[in-house]
Amino acid sequence: MLRLSLSATLLALSFSAQSAGFDDARSTQLLEEHQQAVAAYAAKRDKPVPQIVDYRYGMPLDVAQLVRQSADPRTCTVVPRLMTFEDSQGTLRTVRYVV
Repeated sequence: MLRLSLSATLLALSFSAQSAGFDDARSTQLLEEHQQAVAAYAAKRDKPVPQIVDYRYGMPLDVAQLVRQSADPRTCTVVPRLMTFEDSQGTLRTVRYVV
């Protein structure tokens, strides 16, 4: 019984350490990395870098090809993420959403 309770405590501590280790600076870094990769993609294809649009529930998305999603933050907190795609007209679009 003691062994089970000790294991549960260690597991809970590891989860809290993982979520506590993520901060706004890391979130900003992930979004900046995304934008740098999208800028390189756009330049290579001679397309303008898309503006970031905040996703709204029910917003129609015309996704013909996924270009990039921002990296998985691996946290239990709510954080913004970016998704860049080409629509059916070949226009680059980026939406910001939270997970």
